[in-house]
Amino acid sequence: MTLRLLAVDVGNTHTTIGLFDEKKLTERWRMATRVARTADELWVFLLQFLHHRNILENTLSAVAISSVVPELTFAYAQMCRDRLGKPPFVITHERVHSLKIDYDPPSSVGADRLCGAVAAYAKYGGPLVIVDLGTATVFDVVDDKAVYRGGLILPGIQTSVEALHQKAALLPRVELTYPAELVGRTTEAAIQSGVLVSAVVTIDAIVEKIQHQYSKPLKVVATGGFAEMLQPHCRTLDHVEPNLVLEGIRLIAEQQ
Repeated sequence: MTLRLLAVDVGNTHTTIGLFDEKKLTERWRMATRVARTADELWVFLLQFLHHRNILENTLSAVAISSVVPELTFAYAQMCRDRLGKPPFVITHERVHSLKIDYDPPSSVGADRLCGAVAAYAKYGGPLVIVDLGTATVFDVVDDKAVYRGGLILPGIQTSVEALHQKAALLPRVELTYPAELVGRTTEAAIQSGVLVSAVVTIDAIVEKIQHQYSKPLKVVATGGFAEMLQPHCRTLDHVEPNLVLEGIRLIAEQQ
């Protein structure tokens, strides 16, 4: 019988759900994260996703969750117990066995950061930097001895755009596409250039500063919603892995 794992990545802005048949990611769904959603509401969403692809809920072997939203961790756990008849596997630092966590305290590292680090190290080895371009822009470092060394957390790209719109009355909310010219000749183009070009410059500068701490060349893996857009413009981003956290959830669940 095929092992069918439902991997749930609950982020601050979006929740991504992946379905693995053995080690292969066969389905992927994304929805907005809403803290107030109940277990019953989450069940309705899950059924819609599954049934749209002609997948029966009773074929799920297990559910594993990475969450940075405690209220939704509880709601998903309740959904699994009440509707699927099985408790989920909830990822914490104590369940990560393939990396040593050098962080104070280890419990404060986001589960998504650990999942990304586990998946990136398993595929590329170390030393490496994971750049997650999500609600926050997060840099995580794993050395060549499989030690998670921590990282840096910056305001995310979309977060920066929203802050500009909210704090400056005359600045519009803009769609983020990479600008053709550095110097914008409209307000929208100026915001696009300012936010996205500064993100590229920041990524390259931080990666290069981290590289100074290591004698071996760093592998740099990008993930998150803006990774594919920015990689062609960054000189330091070696690889883009859009499903990095989902893969990490699977790997950590398999290691138990």
